[in-house]
Amino acid sequence: MSPTPQGTAQDTRLNELLDGCEQTFRRNGVRAVSMDDLARALGVSKKTLYKYCRDKADLVLQVFDRMCARQDARICALSESGENAIDGVISTMEYVQGELRDMHPSMLFDLQKYYPAAMQRLEQHKHENMEGYLLRNIERGQQEGFYRKNFDAKLISRLHMAMVQTMTNPATIEEFGRPLSELKQELHAYHFRGIATEEGMAYYHQRNLATQAQAAP
Repeated sequence: MSPTPQGTAQDTRLNELLDGCEQTFRRNGVRAVSMDDLARALGVSKKTLYKYCRDKADLVLQVFDRMCARQDARICALSESGENAIDGVISTMEYVQGELRDMHPSMLFDLQKYYPAAMQRLEQHKHENMEGYLLRNIERGQQEGFYRKNFDAKLISRLHMAMVQTMTNPATIEEFGRPLSELKQELHAYHFRGIATEEGMAYYHQRNLATQAQAAP
């Protein structure tokens, strides 16, 4: 039997702890949860947590670094999936909405005000990765005939991400008083109506009807 690579067990333990911390933050927010609360929720001592982080801010950053990496991998796979570009966007949108529905309403506000390094990581994630997925999806849809070709794909992807930036601002969420998952859905519908051909919109509506039929009791 091959020897276990050095550090594997420790890495596995760290991933388990970060998973548990993320779920605790999702349920309760970030600021409201102390290191004592995390230790109790995870069934470990604070000393164990401090083996893997300098302080709570460092732990929060590690949690959101890992969350962004996981989301990047999943979104990359979903955005390239399906029969066409619209399938890819809808699959991605459903995944993101599920992630947002499980997020405590105060999480983004907590990060913005108290954990700027983690908030900066989320912003970097949006700009460096999500804009790239969106651009590739637009180019794919243009080739397939589902999106119009008479616009600049890079410009539209940049404008869409600017709207995402506004929409995910805690002040915007508070102003509209609606879950972020609902705001995201409205934005995606707006996006499709702006770039889709007649064929693309027909397919988009067909997909929505099929989804609604599956969700019906």
